[in-house]
Amino acid sequence: MTASTLETMMQMETAGPLHVDLVELLHLTREAERDLYAMLSDEVRDTPGSIGEWSPKDVLAHIAAWRAVEARRLEATARDEAFPADDPAPDAPIDDANAQLHAERTDWSWEQVDRAADDSIAALENAIGLSSHDVLCECDGTVAGIGANGANHAMAHLSDVAVLGGGLERFDAFAHQVEAVLARRHLRPRDSGVMLYNIACHHALSGELDDARRLLRLAIAQHRVLRESALEDPDLEALRDEMPALA
Repeated sequence: MTASTLETMMQMETAGPLHVDLVELLHLTREAERDLYAMLSDEVRDTPGSIGEWSPKDVLAHIAAWRAVEARRLEATARDEAFPADDPAPDAPIDDANAQLHAERTDWSWEQVDRAADDSIAALENAIGLSSHDVLCECDGTVAGIGANGANHAMAHLSDVAVLGGGLERFDAFAHQVEAVLARRHLRPRDSGVMLYNIACHHALSGELDDARRLLRLAIAQHRVLRESALEDPDLEALRDEMPALA
């Protein structure tokens, strides 16, 4: 544990349970990233076109970039300052924002990307420590689907990385760890519901239908808006015939 991490965890002792859970989710996410990427050969990791048009390396650069953006936004909010002008604007189209961040990092080496992932965790952890409970609950100006914790965004991408590297068992362990944190009910039901929904989608795609059913019910109970998404989501095709009862 680094000195900065130790200092932050000491701060967490006087912070609320939401702060503690968000930091724990960050560390669980980074541990899963390291393990899943270690299962990839250097060639697979760095080859474009493995995940959409991107390489797995590009995907981690993308995850780390948004964590760093999120950290800077939270710090700016805590200090009542404007968001950094060099970052994508909060109202920028997401495709444009992703293209900007990708272009800035497309020539990075694996070592640079891996270091940026570590740095983004430390930055977001620090920003969470600076933020009030109300800010973390409202998350004004954050990117949809990322939130203050960063775990949900990473989870959506790490599922693809797990498939490439034969790491589904490790990804499942990560998903169960996240589910255990969410069960404490310190995150808003809306945020927990979205995360549980994404885990349910992963299980449905992996053929783990009992887990998919269970988590989908929990997700919709916590965030009813997800019902409409579930009825049309191709990731849940394996449950299509059961959907009226589940949703």
